[in-house]
Amino acid sequence: MSDDDAERRQHEGHASRAPETAAEAPAEDPESAEPPKPDPWAQVKPWQGRAAGIDKALLFIVLGVPLIYLVLMPLRPWMLVNAPVLQEFINGAKTSIVAAAAYARVGKIPLWLVVFAGFFGMAKLDWAFWLAGRRWGDGILNLFASNERQKRRIEQLKRIPAWALFLMTLVSRCPGVPGTLVWLVAGWSRMRLWLFLTADLLGAMIFTIIWTVLGYQLGEAAVEVLGLIDRYTLWITLGFIAVLFGWTFWKEARRQSNGRQA
Repeated sequence: MSDDDAERRQHEGHASRAPETAAEAPAEDPESAEPPKPDPWAQVKPWQGRAAGIDKALLFIVLGVPLIYLVLMPLRPWMLVNAPVLQEFINGAKTSIVAAAAYARVGKIPLWLVVFAGFFGMAKLDWAFWLAGRRWGDGILNLFASNERQKRRIEQLKRIPAWALFLMTLVSRCPGVPGTLVWLVAGWSRMRLWLFLTADLLGAMIFTIIWTVLGYQLGEAAVEVLGLIDRYTLWITLGFIAVLFGWTFWKEARRQSNGRQA
């Protein structure tokens, strides 16, 4: 055998083994690839893409703050009697304004503080809902529309003219008016911030004065009622807690029942 024949046979041997070597190479297991990390914001985020710091801050305000109010609800009877001004600052509730004004009538609280605390408590976070509506649009509106009735309300608010939306913002604290949805739609509709704040702050001042006058007129009679509430504050607080737990249990049981039927 010549040297050329030996070299040719050796080359053919390497070529014939190449496919076998390639076939023997372990294939990459697609299941071994690391799965993408779940997004903790996926279920509640109303924005598209990556969240900025302002998105997270706004989400905390529009969803987290109401949850804090809910947690503090069992303390409301105690605060209504012993710290109504503090309750005004926290949530601007009309009951706390009435109670604080009644104390002002008998000289226990300065009247100006009652008005200032009620106004501040009512209006302090409304701008955040306007900004959320402007920044996220339908994303935040759909997040707040938890049932068909709220969806219909949102669609109705979307169709009203600008002047009517201004008036709705003005009276958004009137009982029966869905204030939160009004502020969100105001941002969604691109209402100018100065116009929104004009209506919102004016409305907050008007309703603060209304509840203050009511409490001031009641005066001593309201203070006596508050004293009666104070006597039974513990039982009222325990009743609040029982109602909250019962409502939560009922909602969860209803959700599981609907899931089984589906």
